[in-house]
Parts: sequence; structure tokens; C-alpha cells
Amino acid sequence: MKNRQMGAFLLALAIGVAGCATSSKKEAPAGKSGQASEEGSRIVGNIPADSPFSKLKLGMTKGMVHELIGQPTDEMTYSTGKVWIPFYFGKDMARLEEMYKGQGRITYTGMGMGGTNYKVYRIEYDPTEDGHPDR
Repeated sequence: MKNRQMGAFLLALAIGVAGCATSSKKEAPAGKSGQASEEGSRIVGNIPADSPFSKLKLGMTKGMVHELIGQPTDEMTYSTGKVWIPFYFGKDMARLEEMYKGQGRITYTGMGMGGTNYKVYRIEYDPTEDGHPDR
């Protein structure tokens, strides 16, 4: 009986570890709505050529974004559900969302076991953005 329980436990553990694998894809340039690089990563809205957001690309670091378009009006952080997955060692445990008044929002993904290294995950162009978190 104990051998069956141990076998079932090891099988469940192997399936759980195999399910935690992640994939990475190349970044896509900004400009057209709906372009995506990583799973769920995308550009929302049609960004005009004269907008500061037109300089951005998915996968850029937070520092690169700030060099190109400056500091945000406000920001907020939150954890994703992946923070609760045992043996998850990917980099999508937390998100950082920056709001730019009159421009839109930039969402970064990052924070894995090695610390924070935020990269652009989503660019949302919205000229009606008020620059503050929705609370």
C-alpha cells in the first residue's frame, strides 16, 4: 500500500514540476494594436506616431522606458497568482504598472527568485488616462 502511495506522490510531483516550465519569445515593436511577444503580452490601442509611447517595445527594461519617455505620473505593484505555485522559479511573480497622464499605462512583469528585473509586458495607449491607479 505504501509503495502505491509513494508512486502516486512522485507522479504528482513530476507533473507539477513539468507544469512550471516557462517559455520566452522575442519582443515585438510597438505601433499596432494587438501585437504580442510573450503569452498574454500585447500592445493595446493604436499609438500615434507622434506619441512618446510609439518609441516603446515589448520586452524593454524599466530603465530604458524611463530614458525614452521620462518618469510616470504614478505607479502601483501587485503580485500575480504565480507567486503561490510551489516550485515556480519564473519571473512573473509580480507586476508593476506605471500610469502616464494623457498617454496610457505600461505594465512590467518581473520579480523572480533572482530579484526584480522588470520588463515591458503590456503597453496600453489611452489619451484619457488620468495618471493614477484605479482605486
